[in-house]
Order: sequence, then C-alpha cells, then structure tokens
Amino acid sequence: MFQHRLDLKKIEEKLRETQRRFDEINTHLTMRRDGMPDSVVERMMEGYCYVDALLVNRTDILRLGELHHLLELNHLVLCGSDAARRREFANHLKQTEEHFYDRQIGDVGGLIEWYDRHKSKPVRKRAAGFYVRALSRPQLFIEGNHRTGALMMSYILGREGKPPFVLTPENAEAYFNPSTLARDAHKASIDELVKIPKLKRYFANFLKETEDPELVCIPQSLAVAS
Repeated sequence: MFQHRLDLKKIEEKLRETQRRFDEINTHLTMRRDGMPDSVVERMMEGYCYVDALLVNRTDILRLGELHHLLELNHLVLCGSDAARRREFANHLKQTEEHFYDRQIGDVGGLIEWYDRHKSKPVRKRAAGFYVRALSRPQLFIEGNHRTGALMMSYILGREGKPPFVLTPENAEAYFNPSTLARDAHKASIDELVKIPKLKRYFANFLKETEDPELVCIPQSLAVAS
C-alpha cells in the first residue's frame, strides 16, 4: 500500500539548487545541455505534482486505457498546464500524440509490453529499463524525453514506496552522461543485445545509489494513525 507522498517542497529545493549550479554542472558533461530557466523548473514541478496525484489515487498508468497519463506528463514538461500555451503549441502536441501511439515510431504499446514481461523484476530494474527504452531510438516522444523519463521513473518507483528521482548537482553528471549514450542507442539494432542491457543495469544501480528518502513524507493522517 502506498503510504507516503512526494515532498514537493524539498523536490523544488533540489531543482532550484541544480538550476543555480547548472553552469558548473555543464562543465562536467560530455555534451553540454541547454540552461535550466525558471520555466523548466516550474513545469517539472507540475509534473511531480501530477505524479504525486497519480500515486495517491493509485492510478495504473501502465495499462491500456490509461496511457494518456504518460502523454500528459510530456505535455506538462513541454508546455505546463497553461491553456493559452497549449493552444499556441496545439499542432506540436497533436504531432507528439501521433508519434507516441505510432507502432513504428514512439510505440508506447511496445514499451508497455516490455514492462509487462518484466513485472517480476525488482522495481529499480523496471524503472531503469523503462527509462532507457523510452529514451533510446526511436524515442517515445518528439521532445522532452529526459525530463518526462525522470517523472516516469519516479512514478514506477513511487508505486512501490521508493523515493522519486530528482536531478541534483550531486547526481547530474552520473545521470546526463549515460543518458546521452541511451539516447544514441537504437532498439532495432545490435544495441538491443549489448548497449541497452548495460545501460539498464547502470541506471538500476544509479537509482539505488542516489536514492534520497527525504524526498518523500508521510501524510499527517497516517503519521497520527501509526
């Protein structure tokens, strides 16, 4: 039973610290990243709020009929929930949806089939595998795969009581550099047999080593009951 909430205040504190130190972080990356403006932090926080609500409501977004929640996470990191901005980028959001469901491109159906085959695996391995497969080519989304992937991992981890993954100055290099390798891997190639499995193992260990219990909190009602 899910008995904790994401500590959204602490998550934002971590993201703001990462934002402040992003120029320093960039010097250690094999591929320099764009900056981390307020808009990115704000939209990521909307995403974490959405993940928190999904977990509290015990919504299973990894089954047919609920996959639109995955798509919504991507819409949030790209546009936020602002209706005017969504109207402005309506064409891009429509293209993203078509890409997402297309069996030959985004192929969310294939990703869910992979997840179902690996339900018996430890949760960190499932979260890592889901992330690597979403990020590797062809990617699940047209844009925003890293940020949406962080939220998807957080959801999978949270279903089993684990803290979310949040980008910090301490874990940024260990997250971004292998993510670049995952992005350049291709599922329909020899990478499926060699590169992708190695990346899955790496990220499963990464999630274990960087796990931060302070990013979750026990709701007051549960704390009083215990």
